[in-house]
Amino acid sequence: MDYVDSELNPVTESVKKKFIDLEYHLHNLSGQGEILLLYRGEELHNIKKRLLKKNPNKKENETYERAFYFGDKARHFSVDVFTPGRNYLTNLNDHSEQTFAFIHARICNILKEPKLSTRIEKCTDDRFRQYFLRSGSDVDFLRKSSTCYTEKTKVNVRDYYLYFLHVAGSPGIRKETMLVSTSKDKSIALQFSDRTKKEKVIFHYFVPAPFQDYAIGPWEIEHHAKIIYAMGLPAYLPKGLYPEQNEIAVKGALFPHFLLGIELVRENKFIINSNFTKMNNMNNIRSIAQHGFNIDQTDFEKTIFDTGYIRYGETDGNGAFSSYNV
Repeated sequence: MDYVDSELNPVTESVKKKFIDLEYHLHNLSGQGEILLLYRGEELHNIKKRLLKKNPNKKENETYERAFYFGDKARHFSVDVFTPGRNYLTNLNDHSEQTFAFIHARICNILKEPKLSTRIEKCTDDRFRQYFLRSGSDVDFLRKSSTCYTEKTKVNVRDYYLYFLHVAGSPGIRKETMLVSTSKDKSIALQFSDRTKKEKVIFHYFVPAPFQDYAIGPWEIEHHAKIIYAMGLPAYLPKGLYPEQNEIAVKGALFPHFLLGIELVRENKFIINSNFTKMNNMNNIRSIAQHGFNIDQTDFEKTIFDTGYIRYGETDGNGAFSSYNV
């Protein structure tokens, strides 16, 4: 695969060598359980719609540069237009009673879906199904979720069940989702960019430990499930309804700080995140592995208006998130 810049020109040998050093370092850390290497399949026209609101016909290099500046955000930030009176999942920290009531109702919707009956039988256990489908479980669910130790653990409980809804797709949650699908398996990511090969791209992403500060995936990240067990709430099988996807759901967005680059499938090219050659990132590989790329986002709050996003989120890198309307 050829390493290129946002103009699709080959990078210099020195940049290529430094970047390969970074990849090698991250792969080593992945083997030690310190890094999650993740892949997200996408279609170029979808990315353009989110990032180029006013002029979707701009040159493709502008799309790539914006991806390296804004990242790729969850549907909640681009298509989740609130209807009047909307009182659930209103922001990244919403752990209200209305949000948990919505989650309970959507889980029940999944469990009652005839088309999913075989998969539900295979991928959930009796206790999980019986709990949510029994009369009065909604009251018990709200009561137990409200008694979490801290505000943060309450959000963790919410995110645990959101993962189940998110993986289930339309019967669970779609436009409201605050999660971004990725997989540890690159071949799975390729399947999710299913238009013409010309449109296919793959985001190469990484998450540093502790993983629960950035992502949810009970089969790989046990933190959320431990809280569920402690609260006496029912757990689902760790990979949700589609275990073959090896999904890790990244919370909020694929932040540009952890976006290694964009693979163009047809061209067999890899666009290195342009921030790699800025702000002395090339000489701070160990820092990148821990904190991501150092990025100057001084104009973020101004330039976000030129995108298709209706809101955006941020994290402090320690598991705390905030979100804002555009």
